[in-house]
Amino acid sequence: MSTYNLIKRLYREIDDINAEIDMRIIKGLSYKTLSSKHRMLMEKLRALEPQPIVSRGFMNRLAQYASVFLM
Repeated sequence: MSTYNLIKRLYREIDDINAEIDMRIIKGLSYKTLSSKHRMLMEKLRALEPQPIVSRGFMNRLAQYASVFLM
């Protein structure tokens, strides 16, 4: 299975679990087991998705400094 297909499958599973968690919250039931499965799937997803080379926070800070000097 390609990485792209695996990522799509993980997103689909996460969406299904989120829907089931929502239904359990509405019914007032415990969703502890589902939350641990959700956390595991999210960790797998983060490991598969490409990480940005430069963090978003760094780019925001750089843009702020640049805007000050351009004024």
